[in-house]
Amino acid sequence: MLPSKYEPKHDFTPKDFAPRGKIKLADGVLDQARQFQSELQRYDSNTQWIVAFTWCYKRSMRKKGETEYIDEAPGLDLAGYRSTELPDYAVELRDGVRLAFIIRHDIFEAAKEKKVIEVRLASGRDSFDLA
Repeated sequence: MLPSKYEPKHDFTPKDFAPRGKIKLADGVLDQARQFQSELQRYDSNTQWIVAFTWCYKRSMRKKGETEYIDEAPGLDLAGYRSTELPDYAVELRDGVRLAFIIRHDIFEAAKEKKVIEVRLASGRDSFDLA
C-alpha cells in the first residue's frame, strides 16, 4: 500500500518497484551507479538524487551523424530521480548510494539470480540487464 504522503509523479505502481534488498549487483555495477550519482549532483547540486535501475521494454538509439536507429532490446538503464519523485519504500542505501529498482513484478519474478549485470548492447554502448 502506498504511504498517504506519496503523490506519484510518474506512472509507477507499487508493483513496479522491486522489494528493497532483494536485488544483487554484479562487480562494478555499484561503482557505475555512484559515478552516475556524481554526474547528477554536478547537474543540480541542490537536489537529493536517487539512482534507479529502470526496466525499459524497448530501447533504440541512433549514433551521432547517422539516420538509422539500432534496436537495443529490453533491459535496464540508469535513470535519475529527485527524492520527491519516488516513494520511500522503494529506495535503499548501498554504500552511500541511494538506489531504486523500477522493475515490473513479473520481470523481477522471472529473473533467476535477481542480479543486475553489465551488458554490451547492439549499438556498442554499455548497459544493464537482470539475470
